[in-house]
Amino acid sequence: MKRFNWKLIMVLLIPAIMFGQGVTVSTDSGLDVVIGGEVELEFIDVEGAGGFANQDLTYQKVKNRSPHMRIDMAILSARVNYNENLYYQIEYRFDDQSAYVDKQYARLNVPSINTRFEMGKNRPFVSTKRASEGYPLIGTAFWKGREAHLNSETEMKLGEKGKLIGGLSFAMKRPLGTDDAAEDKSFKMMVYDDYEPKNGQTFEYGVKVGAELAGLSLLGWYFTGELIDDWDWKISLKQSIANYDKRGDETDKTHYWYGGRLTYQLAGMQVRGEYIDAQDGLLDRYGYYGEGSYQIKAPAFLHSNSVKLLGRYGILRLRPGTDETDGLKYSWAYLSEAMSWNREMITLSAMLNINENLALKIEHYILEEETGSNTETGVDDNQSLLQINFKF
Repeated sequence: MKRFNWKLIMVLLIPAIMFGQGVTVSTDSGLDVVIGGEVELEFIDVEGAGGFANQDLTYQKVKNRSPHMRIDMAILSARVNYNENLYYQIEYRFDDQSAYVDKQYARLNVPSINTRFEMGKNRPFVSTKRASEGYPLIGTAFWKGREAHLNSETEMKLGEKGKLIGGLSFAMKRPLGTDDAAEDKSFKMMVYDDYEPKNGQTFEYGVKVGAELAGLSLLGWYFTGELIDDWDWKISLKQSIANYDKRGDETDKTHYWYGGRLTYQLAGMQVRGEYIDAQDGLLDRYGYYGEGSYQIKAPAFLHSNSVKLLGRYGILRLRPGTDETDGLKYSWAYLSEAMSWNREMITLSAMLNINENLALKIEHYILEEETGSNTETGVDDNQSLLQINFKF
């Protein structure tokens, strides 16, 4: 089966490389299939000494602190166009060890009611494209993970250049899992993970409303449901966070998250702010970020299309509570549990768009964590990234 997967990849990949991005192939049934893809090759340097002697097993094994190169992402995509209003998209993601379907969904546009429907596995409909390689902390925690859903988005004109946006979502709730705050994989944070079938599966219901006018866009949303029983509360929360069962009803399955995003864009400048608040069982979290970017035409000696500079500051925090055993205020942070840490991250990024299919990114992440320890209040976790992005 693995050999077959690689043969399939090569059959689809060779014509894409030869003829450029977005190769269109006609099938015997008369349908057009557009084939494309993307590869990210990157160099990573993480603050802190590497090697076995520097692994402190009292809180977490360090994965790889030595400078290294890797293929971070390799995607092969195919889009099947059934007609001008209906298409099916599938993205196949692979690395040296595995290959799997990352996204797959069908989209149907109904022009008569200005509504688009989507069914399949994709990010939540409030996710946004980020220009930098690194995600905002709350992006990683809440809307980066893929979900299985059926949703709709409706647009209504607002004057000559504006529009109102509304949407509804019905999804299989994503399990609580872990992901990296930036590129290093040593100290993971708790996130809404990619969907996979779980016994005790629950559902999530969402709504969004927004408006766009004169370069200004505003979007707000609310999602609610229940924790997956018993994966979320018994495994992800109780086993991952110290003394979770002593801080209230451990079987509490409350689940909701809401937030808003404000974006202003003028020529090559963009300013954005976002806030998210969430409750999962006894775990109460919130976070926000603000970022600004500016894109200019690249100097002639670079032989490139444009240069984009970006700066971002964001936080993800766990609200303190009261321990039912003694009535005292407590902090979630505990040295041995990286998922319980409060985090702050500054992202500095310079992106050189050489052409439509080739880009170079240089980024630096400054991370601050509150570990809950008096002896080791933080970890050496700043990271630098050099990445070449190929599209075909």
